[in-house]
Amino acid sequence: MADSTLAVRHGVAVLAPPRTMRPEFSLMADYDRDLLASFGQSPDPEAAGDRPVVTHVDLVRQLLDGDPLGSVEPDLVMVSYALPDVHPFTTTSTQLNQAFGNRAASFAIAEQGLAAPFSALRIAAAYCRLGYCDQAVLAVLEQTTLPNHDPLVHGADLVDSGALLLLQSGSEGPGLDVHDVWVQCGPDDCARRLADVTASARSGTSLLVEGPRGGHDIQADGMEVHRHAERTYCTSVWMELAQNPQWAEQYATVVLHDTDPRSGTCSAAILRTAARPESSA
Repeated sequence: MADSTLAVRHGVAVLAPPRTMRPEFSLMADYDRDLLASFGQSPDPEAAGDRPVVTHVDLVRQLLDGDPLGSVEPDLVMVSYALPDVHPFTTTSTQLNQAFGNRAASFAIAEQGLAAPFSALRIAAAYCRLGYCDQAVLAVLEQTTLPNHDPLVHGADLVDSGALLLLQSGSEGPGLDVHDVWVQCGPDDCARRLADVTASARSGTSLLVEGPRGGHDIQADGMEVHRHAERTYCTSVWMELAQNPQWAEQYATVVLHDTDPRSGTCSAAILRTAARPESSA
């Protein structure tokens, strides 16, 4: 492998796709009740009732519609999420892997809140550095139908959403290289790290991408700020990255940053445009 740097090459996003009725999910009522009881909770009759849903597999199918990533044979396929699937016994990463030829290592990353996709990106970059990965596919999924009342989901009226990203090693074609990733940092530590990034970024060529709840106390001197405004949780900055490929041409540095409202911790990914041949000495 000639280049061990991983770059974000292509992406696609989906927001509030159509939901469908799934009568068979009524069989999950006993499971949901027993699971919630172990946490001292009980199902919300309104939230747990039969109603249209979007599963993680549904989101993946929506993201793959039209073959947005083209001919891809990834070495690594990852699914990341903060909210559980409607049906917890579906292995979505395996189904996504099958869509790309079923030859990749595949797994899911969860139980980290909105830090999960940041962890996935860090894992993919490590695979690439060690020579195990030329191409990786990352799906960030969020379905919002839960059997219980959740203050974040229902208080913010979250909507179903997802993003799919192609990550690739090498320097051919436009893309943003993965320079650094940190997850679940305390606010003060995160602010210090971001200050170091903004201080080293070239004025007028840097962009800070914020989730809907993070960054209000971050000083982004010398950086433009783009805030995700949709009603999402862990998919927010990843949807923006997927929908704005022109950032690879417009900015030398793109920083994805978000703060988890549940824990108060911050996560960030520092992406930098690879040096263009005509500008290298």
